[in-house]
Amino acid sequence: MHHQFRDLGEIDLELHLQEGAGLFVDNIEVRPYLMREIRQYTYAHFMRNLQWISLSVDDFIKSVEDIEKRITLQQEKSNLKPFDFYARLGGIELRETMLNALSMILKTDDVRMLDENIVAVDFLKNGIYVENEYGELVPNEERLEQLTEEDMKLVTRENFDQIVEIALIQNYLKKPVDKTKELNPADEATRSLMEQMDKMRKKVEEKKKKKAEAENGDDSQVTVATIISSVTAKSNSINKFNVWDLTLYSLYDEYARLELIDNYDFSIRAMMAGAKDIDLKHWSSKI
Repeated sequence: MHHQFRDLGEIDLELHLQEGAGLFVDNIEVRPYLMREIRQYTYAHFMRNLQWISLSVDDFIKSVEDIEKRITLQQEKSNLKPFDFYARLGGIELRETMLNALSMILKTDDVRMLDENIVAVDFLKNGIYVENEYGELVPNEERLEQLTEEDMKLVTRENFDQIVEIALIQNYLKKPVDKTKELNPADEATRSLMEQMDKMRKKVEEKKKKKAEAENGDDSQVTVATIISSVTAKSNSINKFNVWDLTLYSLYDEYARLELIDNYDFSIRAMMAGAKDIDLKHWSSKI
């Protein structure tokens, strides 16, 4: 039985992430990459694809140079989704960018537009489409008669955001949230206020990050390579040989937990030495 990503509570979602299990959006399974696969793909290329496919409606609107078009898009913002820009409004280059990123995320090269609103996944592999004598892809009439709902793997503006969200969560670029408890604002004014609050929170976090980088200098910058080195040196079970079997989520989770354990031990020693006002956080606390 496949549990839908949208129906998973926070604990069940984290259990899936800890195991490295795939997550389902309708009939599409998004399986996490192992560190070995990311290394082979190249980390820079992998992250670049995730960055390009995770642009928001605001990102697209801000990039429009024509003032009149930007104002029009701003007025229609509540009716727009990122998929609209990737598939229809952004042109051929942006559409190809989306298809390439989806191909990577879904681990298949059989990703193609059926029309400007639908992306078909594995239609050629599953015999739904075949190549005719002229090299063109055409529907397989016999196969169409036998199709079941499970055979139809389609990416649309309705499920695109969920697929992208899974990819970001699986690669520790976004924290998992309880989909069953997400707020559903009753009106546009409330929705707008929530969006503004989220933007402010992100700006504050970004400023804190830049301040920390400025204070610590470039030499203290943590990269995936330094995290692999740190985890394999500190962990009792993960080494240079088996670290490549971890997902990126598991690697970063292990790193964060080891850091929490170190901070806890340091705080205990400081308290025993007479230090006061210590913010003691137990090593088993939620990361």
